[in-house]
Amino acid sequence: MKRILTATVALTMSILMLFAFTACGGGAAQETPEDQAVAALDTTLAALKSADKEAIEELSGGEDAFGDAVDQLGSEEDVDAILKCMFGNFDYKLGTPEKVDDSNINVPATVSNADMNKAVDTWFSDLMSYAMSNPEIANDEAALQAKTIEMLQGAIDKTAEAEDGIVSKDVVFPMTLIDGKWEISDTIDDSVLDAILGGFMTAIENLGATGQ
Repeated sequence: MKRILTATVALTMSILMLFAFTACGGGAAQETPEDQAVAALDTTLAALKSADKEAIEELSGGEDAFGDAVDQLGSEEDVDAILKCMFGNFDYKLGTPEKVDDSNINVPATVSNADMNKAVDTWFSDLMSYAMSNPEIANDEAALQAKTIEMLQGAIDKTAEAEDGIVSKDVVFPMTLIDGKWEISDTIDDSVLDAILGGFMTAIENLGATGQ
């Protein structure tokens, strides 16, 4: 049981670490600052939607943005799998930007993803049932982690296929001009990141609050 919870925390932390490297994007030479800010945000969100590690790393100049996650999880394959879990159902629609001042522009958006609150409930329940039926897996950390990720993907797929399995939320992305490039501001609210993840962060917090 303890190993399963440890694997769950590792998955959650790896997702949070990803956002440290997807917070900025360059803007092409557009006609207005508003166009540049929207283009930069669109580049970032499109990379997330692709669920492609290389595309996301390009946002940080092609650096190894996932080194810590790979070290924690043990393989690039597991990081790829988590990206597909988290962003395989992600989508977005950008609205009309609002200029705050010469260096700050707010871009409204509607983001959608699988309802991770439902998916996490299914995931944890299925994982507990599997562990009880296969107690030997507790002694094989690699097998446990692989099964944890596999069952997370299964729970998300099942949720996304349901009639009410996709949730949408209206959010605002604060864009800031830094060294001539528009980037998502580090003042972005955690609730926006949670919305991008379909409520995954909230679902994990609730899971801990119930003592499961």
